Amino acid sequence: PMGLKWPAVANVIRKAEEATGLAIPVDQAGADYLVLLSSMEIVNFPEYLEALAKIFNKAGISFTLASDAFEATNAGIQIGNSDLAKVIVSRIVDAAERLKVKFVLSPECGHAYMAIRWEGPNLIGRPFTFKVVHVLELLDTLRLEGVLKMKSRFKDPLILHDPCQIVRRGGVLQAAEPLIQQVADNYIPIVDKQKWNWCCGGGGGASAIHTDEAEALRAKAFRVKKRQIEEAGVGTVVTFCANCRIVMEEGIDHYEMNTKLIGLTELLAEHLED
Repeated sequence: PMGLKWPAVANVIRKAEEATGLAIPVDQAGADYLVLLSSMEIVNFPEYLEALAKIFNKAGISFTLASDAFEATNAGIQIGNSDLAKVIVSRIVDAAERLKVKFVLSPECGHAYMAIRWEGPNLIGRPFTFKVVHVLELLDTLRLEGVLKMKSRFKDPLILHDPCQIVRRGGVLQAAEPLIQQVADNYIPIVDKQKWNWCCGGGGGASAIHTDEAEALRAKAFRVKKRQIEEAGVGTVVTFCANCRIVMEEGIDHYEMNTKLIGLTELLAEHLED
């Protein structure tokens, strides 16, 4: 959707390997997980891949990317073109079945999870031969297994933003809060959380429209998030959707707020025991 080709992804992989000292496999048959990325993560949050590499290494889990099926975002679903949507899903399915993976890992992207997990089997007309797992579902499983042990904890007060597509619509309701509590000393639950949480301001396609009217709409909608942040009295918000992060960063800049946004996967990896 952002015109990204494999050379750009390969460059992000190379930099992630240099930063972590860990190999990031590509087209490796027999791996447990096929990792998908969204264009927004590749471009705006390449540290997400570094975090995944650290966590997989710690957990002893094998994974791979596919050079012909790395993109989790489905432009066909976004524009209502079912034929294109099927082509994009089939690309992932073909790669997963060719590489004989057990799981396909959906990234911190609300749209991507909906596209592959819930829309995917209907689009190709048959069940998958693998299981689709959102990255938070995997992280919570590792937490329960005792794998996610922290060497340090995040000290500043923070709140959690639950992305609509992953939580309310996607059904990943319970995973985020225990993971936050695993790493943060001063997590402050807000009243409107999980399926009752408010949109970041970019839902319904508003994040993809680049007009003055859309920008004003996003700023107006973000006032709810602004209120939540101010009522909690925190300077940090954690979330797990690249699109939400971009929209909320825009809102924070618009209202000149002194607020830091952090991705949950990166936060866990940063404090993960060596």
